[in-house]
Amino acid sequence: MFFNILKLLFGKKSLAQKEKIAELSWERWQREKIAEEKLLKIKQEKKELRSKVKFNFSKVFAFLLFVNFTAIELFTAWTTIQSFNLAYTIGMMPDFTPLITLIGAIIGQTLSYGIYSNKAKAENTKDGVVFETVMQSLNEFNPEIDKDAVG
Repeated sequence: MFFNILKLLFGKKSLAQKEKIAELSWERWQREKIAEEKLLKIKQEKKELRSKVKFNFSKVFAFLLFVNFTAIELFTAWTTIQSFNLAYTIGMMPDFTPLITLIGAIIGQTLSYGIYSNKAKAENTKDGVVFETVMQSLNEFNPEIDKDAVG
């Protein structure tokens, strides 16, 4: 038995044996090819999903600016109220200097919103990055879409 296996593996093979080995190899390759194609498809779908979920730095940065400026405004309001309580207790005029920081906070919020809006407008208008990406994906889905159409 052992010698028969060695002969089959390492000895001269007949044409029928070679054809049988080739057929078995072909069937195995077909099964492996299907599995490899499935793995490749999974990898591509994962890559596409990762590319769709992007970390949008400008949105996060604008949000952090708004949170920061809102915190400054709330702290200024609290400080002003405490100043009024202290002035009422002592019997002096209240101090309005903390309200000066509100000017900077409001200007900062307005500027950050304006800059973000201009950036978003530039991306979403024709020839912008987002506009072109959407148009490209629509053309891949349905090539009959007119590029110059509005709406």
